[in-house]
Amino acid sequence: MLNFEQSPEEEFWKLKMHREIENTESREELRTIAKLLVSIAATRQCVIKGLVRDALDQMSSQSVISS
Repeated sequence: MLNFEQSPEEEFWKLKMHREIENTESREELRTIAKLLVSIAATRQCVIKGLVRDALDQMSSQSVISS
């Protein structure tokens, strides 16, 4: 079964980023943080799509084998 709970490391990183954003006074630094977060989100989305595609391919090949 899949586990969608955040690990302590992920929770720590999230809180750290929240604090960093809240304490940022420079508009340029805020833009840099935003670009980093967009890059991370896009990378994670690619990984998720790849994992789903791989799981579907494996399920499909197992279905053919067992038929």
